[in-house]
Amino acid sequence: MEYTLSQIHSITGGELTGDGDIKITGVGSLEGAGPGDISFVKNEELIEKALSTAAIALVTHRYVPELGKPLIVVDDPFQSFTKFLQTIAEKNTRQPGGIHPLASVSEGASVGKNPSIGACSVIEEGARIGNNVTIYPQVYIGKNSSIGDNTVIYPQVSIRESVTIGKRVVIHSGTVIGGDGFGYLQSDGRHVKIPQVGTVEIGDDVDIGANVTIDRATMDKTVISNRVKIDNHSHVAHNVFVGENSMLIAYAKVAGGAVIGKNVLLAEDVGITDHAVIGDSSTVGGGANVYKSIPPGSTVWGSPAKPIMEEKRIQALLKKLPEMRDTLKELSRKSLKEKGR
Repeated sequence: MEYTLSQIHSITGGELTGDGDIKITGVGSLEGAGPGDISFVKNEELIEKALSTAAIALVTHRYVPELGKPLIVVDDPFQSFTKFLQTIAEKNTRQPGGIHPLASVSEGASVGKNPSIGACSVIEEGARIGNNVTIYPQVYIGKNSSIGDNTVIYPQVSIRESVTIGKRVVIHSGTVIGGDGFGYLQSDGRHVKIPQVGTVEIGDDVDIGANVTIDRATMDKTVISNRVKIDNHSHVAHNVFVGENSMLIAYAKVAGGAVIGKNVLLAEDVGITDHAVIGDSSTVGGGANVYKSIPPGSTVWGSPAKPIMEEKRIQALLKKLPEMRDTLKELSRKSLKEKGR
């Protein structure tokens, strides 16, 4: 990459002080930046660290003359710097326009304006691809599925039949959307599969990480609402509903029929049992297992999950168990000795 500081200023906004013509060839943290890199200082606590950075220029929250470097001064350095990172990411991941000769697009599929469809991708009969959609190589889109405008689908994603994907969705490699839900009946000592004939509906501005699985509903639909963010290796089972602005961090597991409210945070490696309801604006701490519904605004942790302060008290007591055991053994020994008299 190569930008002048003035070009970066046009992206971040704010006030430029110093030489706008200097060449920026990379980005880095204050500790990791090298000559030619630009970094950022998001608050007063980082000024001292910024004094020793090798970065050639900085985005800062105020004018800091002692830094002795060209600066872009903005109200929110982290947010402004993120705009520049987005520009770099879009340039780095931009794909050739058009449909690659080795892609297989059914005559019965519809493709919108300005597509980018990579080699060895398959788009089946009845699929509908919106405008400005980027589909990387080796993507499968099943019959009658719909992909909204400005969506990006990375390599080796599988989107099964009759799935609906909204606008500006990002889906990372290895993810499977619309696979069968895990439904079986017990009959004569055998597991008999229940056909999974529902679908998956994903809203707008959803980000889905790598190796995520979102199963289709048995009937009706599995729903991922607008602006939900799902981290790598998470699993959403059949007939789950995830409300707007919620976030599922890595290895989150949501069992069939569960309802996740709006603005919910499921931390890493959380498990939600089937048909549990997680109230709006709740937080479930890392590694917790939720076996029953929790009301809105809850913060829970542990297995089984419980109010976080209760769980913290339990954890504190568990640390004292060896000491308590030794104390009990000593008291028992003294009691037996006294009885022996």
